[in-house]
Amino acid sequence: MPKRTYYVNLNPTSMEDITTSKIDDHELIEYEIEATEEQITDLQQLLLDVQTHDMELADLFSFRHFDENFTTADSERFQHGINQVYRTIYELGTQETKEKMDSMDQSPLSNDE
Repeated sequence: MPKRTYYVNLNPTSMEDITTSKIDDHELIEYEIEATEEQITDLQQLLLDVQTHDMELADLFSFRHFDENFTTADSERFQHGINQVYRTIYELGTQETKEKMDSMDQSPLSNDE
């Protein structure tokens, strides 16, 4: 299956934005990747899962956020999802993307469990 160039746009309000054209917006964190349609589908699902977990209404309207054990476990699950997103972007990333991620002061890849 042929690979195409895509741009994964990460920002605080929406993580599932993957486009085929570069967006000229300095507020976006954008990574260039090369992927098959199947890999894009998998990445989109992963992004959606992480964002959905972060915004679960059941957590927003409960008192579970006062339970330290729940909060710690929930944060660890969320971090695990974010780590998977960054590992996938790195694996599919162009050389420029890999260099960009490697050169960050606090690499997103260094948060592995």
